[in-house]
Amino acid sequence: MSGHDDAAGDRPAARPLSRRGLLGLGVGLAAAGTGLAGCAADDATGPDLPGLRRAQPTCVRRSSLPRYDRLADLPLVYEVNRRRSEFSVDGGFAGQLEAWLTDLRELTGWPLRQLWTYGTWTDGGTACSSWHDAGRAFDLARLRLEDGTDVSCRYDLWRDASGRGLTWARRTYWAVAASAHQHFAYVLTYLYDAQHHNHIHLDNGRSGAGRSTFSSRSPAQVQAVQGVLTHLWDRPVEVTGRWDAPTREATRTVLSGLEVGDDLTDQATWAGFLTASTRRGADRD
Repeated sequence: MSGHDDAAGDRPAARPLSRRGLLGLGVGLAAAGTGLAGCAADDATGPDLPGLRRAQPTCVRRSSLPRYDRLADLPLVYEVNRRRSEFSVDGGFAGQLEAWLTDLRELTGWPLRQLWTYGTWTDGGTACSSWHDAGRAFDLARLRLEDGTDVSCRYDLWRDASGRGLTWARRTYWAVAASAHQHFAYVLTYLYDAQHHNHIHLDNGRSGAGRSTFSSRSPAQVQAVQGVLTHLWDRPVEVTGRWDAPTREATRTVLSGLEVGDDLTDQATWAGFLTASTRRGADRD
């Protein structure tokens, strides 16, 4: 039931948590030899693009997946017990995670040391409802730097901070989210629902083996644009998940300054916007 292999101002309204969601928040109910996953069962079957036919995950046995104790040379640490651990991950998806981490390191200049996670594979049983069940999803809790500083995806821990601490947490969070959105179409942040207050969910259920493209019909992607505009580009907009007029206007203003194109549905423009946003979020100045 978990992705863990025991070896070695802008708050959204909360929705009721499922049993798996409670596990992800660290509330009891751990089975021997498993662990806790961050995501609920409905995270990755297609949280957006209403009305479109979506690919569905196929459940796989944990034993069929390769196991990783590091990605992009970063040791994996289980957020729940803070121990270095192995995780079962689809090989192709692991390669995509490594490509993303390599880009993140290059764009930010962060001296990354460890990758902390709530898990990857989950046991979907006979009802395969999550890309975790296919080993093609990852719940990111934090990135630890060489000096011990954390780039935290734990909104539940820093949301009530203030001053420079809150500014650092927000900017680095959205830098990470922007970089992840370039590689994966399904990236769920704390804006999506309460189950994602303690991690960012990544999966390749929609984008497959390719890079992501932007759709104005995707609430998750529109939320990301709204979060990035507000916290990285000083263009605050209401987080609605809708491609509304204020969001479109703020996006046009930012894109005109970047000179990367004027249409986010163009993949090169989408990539240019996310690349610039990642760099901006990592800039301590």
